[in-house]
Amino acid sequence: MKPTLIIQGNFDQASQLIRQLLVADLPLECVVMSNVTDDAPRYQALMVASALAPQMTLRVGTAVDYGKADWLIVLDRAAQETTPAAEVAELRLFMNRIVENGFKGQLVFCGDHDELLTYFAWKFSGLNRSQIWGLGTFPLARLLTFRLAERLGVGVTAVQAAVVGTAAKPIVAWSRTYVGPAPILMYLANEDAKFNAEDLGKMASWLEREAGEDQQMLRSMALIRLLEADLTNQPLIASVTNIHDEEPAYAAATPVLVNASGVKRLTNLALSEDEQQEFAEQGQRLRENIATIAGQQTEGRA
Repeated sequence: MKPTLIIQGNFDQASQLIRQLLVADLPLECVVMSNVTDDAPRYQALMVASALAPQMTLRVGTAVDYGKADWLIVLDRAAQETTPAAEVAELRLFMNRIVENGFKGQLVFCGDHDELLTYFAWKFSGLNRSQIWGLGTFPLARLLTFRLAERLGVGVTAVQAAVVGTAAKPIVAWSRTYVGPAPILMYLANEDAKFNAEDLGKMASWLEREAGEDQQMLRSMALIRLLEADLTNQPLIASVTNIHDEEPAYAAATPVLVNASGVKRLTNLALSEDEQQEFAEQGQRLRENIATIAGQQTEGRA
């Protein structure tokens, strides 16, 4: 029996992800949940095309399907950008609906503000924190990995780039970035290396600029990579958004094991002093954002 993947989001993002899944032809039962009733017929052409993907099936779902899902992929649900507070208010209703329909799978946020949505989904639902995560900085870490491999003239598998924090404000952890068996910082001491500290700074700045652009395609590619690894029983360690339950709790991207059960932290994050300070400051800002939004939600119910 094929595992079930539900896709929920606006039509443009959902249809793009479905196209990429059809090309990948993963062994999945893919169920798309329309945001609005009028969207359902718009998926007909993709369902017809799914006949050419032998391993994957595609159909439009109903609320009953939430109880059958192994993964529920949540894209940006609004066609236009909305405020995080408005997204969280809608998320509360959404979480109630999926829990009432027996959802027990993995809830994966693949759009903007995934660090906030991951946290509030956990608070609203009562689901285990290992079941709820977001793509976080994993798409950007993959982008940096390929860029470093090209720059250094090595294979992609030789590079392990570490990027933590949030998708909008990524922190490159050079102290935890490796080329082969050695930290990349060791290469800076090599006189023959055509790579220096200035290059690292330029590359970090480049990644920050890319983080400000549309990450939709990067996110779809990263999600498919994680699904492929899971379906072949070769789970990855990836910097995805996960719940940090030290008080007060928050969500941010750090390296965790992503497998069929969800996410699992293998060890505490060890960064350089400067990186740790930047990560701690970002964590404090995230906690403040959570407190502000939580206060707005309380006011809205008064």
